[in-house]
Amino acid sequence: MGRRTPNRQLAALLAESGWNAGELARAVNALGTKYGLRLRYDRTAVAHWLEGSRPRPPVPGLVAQVFGRRLGRVVHVGETGLARTAATGNPAEAVLGNADPVDRMTALCGADADPARRLALNREMFAATGIRLPTWPSTAGPGTVVRPGGTAGPLPPGTDPRLADVVTIFAELAEKYGGAHARSALGAYIADDVVPRLRTSPHTKTRDPEMLTGSACLMHLLGMMLADAGLPNLGYHCYRSALELAHRADNRNLYAITLRTMAVQALRLDDLTHARQWSHSALELAAPTATSPVRCYLLAGRAVVRAADGEREGALADLLAAERCHEAEADEGAGPLDLFTRYPPAAFRYQRGEVLLWLGDRTQAAVALQDSLAARPPTHHVSRLLTHAQLARTLLDLGQLEAALDQCRQAAAHYPHTSSRRTTTALTALRRSLAPYRRHPQAREVRDHLTRLTRPAPPDSGGTP
Repeated sequence: MGRRTPNRQLAALLAESGWNAGELARAVNALGTKYGLRLRYDRTAVAHWLEGSRPRPPVPGLVAQVFGRRLGRVVHVGETGLARTAATGNPAEAVLGNADPVDRMTALCGADADPARRLALNREMFAATGIRLPTWPSTAGPGTVVRPGGTAGPLPPGTDPRLADVVTIFAELAEKYGGAHARSALGAYIADDVVPRLRTSPHTKTRDPEMLTGSACLMHLLGMMLADAGLPNLGYHCYRSALELAHRADNRNLYAITLRTMAVQALRLDDLTHARQWSHSALELAAPTATSPVRCYLLAGRAVVRAADGEREGALADLLAAERCHEAEADEGAGPLDLFTRYPPAAFRYQRGEVLLWLGDRTQAAVALQDSLAARPPTHHVSRLLTHAQLARTLLDLGQLEAALDQCRQAAAHYPHTSSRRTTTALTALRRSLAPYRRHPQAREVRDHLTRLTRPAPPDSGGTP
């Protein structure tokens, strides 16, 4: 075996960051948990990397991301010196290297149905270089997306209601039960029904906004379900297809909605650099005549990112602007297509609570979270669990133990109905928050119950690489 070449690129990044090998290892391990990975690297492993060894994906991408967060700029995998040469027949390259969004839809849905290919694709960290933000003429229309019943705003009339109905069904299922429930059925529908219709449409290569917009909504929804199921990288690749389809449909608002969703997901994964970039770009790319709900959704998303980034004044300004947009829209109640047509009160109030939590105003954040719960349908188990869990942690910080324990119990009651990595993560974090109260009988009882609920199951082929 030949002698390895020392990794001078990684050494340079370590020097620039001011980290030692142990600190880098701990940062990679911590970020890995966000992606559902159990990593146990230490300074010895980093020493091996510096000597020329290369960890398998997605670790090189994690290393690039933690350096990017530390240095405040995008760090590409190639800069770490850890990237491996693509192997012939790499299943990820076969899918992601396809330039045609319709072909990629087919490949992504097929990969999600195959546990081995799904695993390989989820190891491919999504890179910002994969997105080239388009430009639209300043006179472009708002491109309002599909509504149930075939009304589509400025889009040509006669939008096929079948795609809208499918979006309605699966969006409702995801709200109720989580992204791991019925996701494979959505992927099969896209591959077996939508893709053939796109291929046979005479205008798909030019402009067929009805089919392209509906397809983009479905790929956006599939991306959300994958992320919620603990497959964030594979979800990002679906978002990329949604962006390309929205661009082909000349639907800039749907493009902006998808980009904003990606930004908030990036924030959940501690990728503040991309969260900042995408949340700003979403507002810049939205149509000048964007509806109030679209602007509310985009502004609320950027407010969260700005709050997490320490931009207090900017976050409050965005939140205030979002509240004005929300008031401008008649409150029609929450509906299954709210992500694409209006911003439901429960979701907006939850987002408001997140902004206030990042800014340190726990009292008002608790009020916003309670308001969100009051507007949530009782069967939206995932959303209600996440809100109860967030409110419980907030009340613990405020010293209101009894009220927090009641929220814990309500969160736990929803858990058996969910198939979601996010709900498992939320209850696990809640259990850890109760650790200081182990001598309190009721707190100990609740904590033991949460432990039983979240006890790790045997790893499945779609989760941990």
